Amino acid sequence: EVMIAVFVLSIGLLGVAALQLTAKKSSHQAWQRAQAVLLADSILERLRMNPSAAASYHTGIGSSALGGGTRTTPGRDCSTQSCTAAQMAAWDLWNWERRMDGKAIVDSANRNVSGLVDPHGCIVFTAVSSSFPNTGQLRVIVSWRGTTDISDAVTSGTACGSGSAGSVDSRHQVIVNTYVVDERG
Repeated sequence: EVMIAVFVLSIGLLGVAALQLTAKKSSHQAWQRAQAVLLADSILERLRMNPSAAASYHTGIGSSALGGGTRTTPGRDCSTQSCTAAQMAAWDLWNWERRMDGKAIVDSANRNVSGLVDPHGCIVFTAVSSSFPNTGQLRVIVSWRGTTDISDAVTSGTACGSGSAGSVDSRHQVIVNTYVVDERG
């Protein structure tokens, strides 16, 4: 009877361990998705505060995607100095990429601790007309490598990044569409 009780108890403990592993994996995925949504929202808000340079935020969706330290440090620190609209756009894009990569927060060994896993960030701005170059449709795509494969990893035509960014089943992405109006014309 004792052996049967130990066997049943060990099966139960294995089930609890598997449940804990699944919960931890799901928690990490939820955190990554929440980070991606926050990142998309933050660049949208930065762009809305600087609508006269909306076209300057356009990165496209191919090899010009942000992520992995592709942007160099802008010549002007717009957090402490006054900047033109174009300088502010360059500062915002650099800062946004640093946040995606996790470079905004580092541990004691100077390792990135808060970013997405293999992130790509794309901003697609389509002006309504040449008369209104900073008014139009805006799409922000944030993609990252998740811990699980999904069947609809990347929607056709919206693969943010180059190479295998659109063909890896563990690729997750958030797409936010909005409209920006530059009231100055």
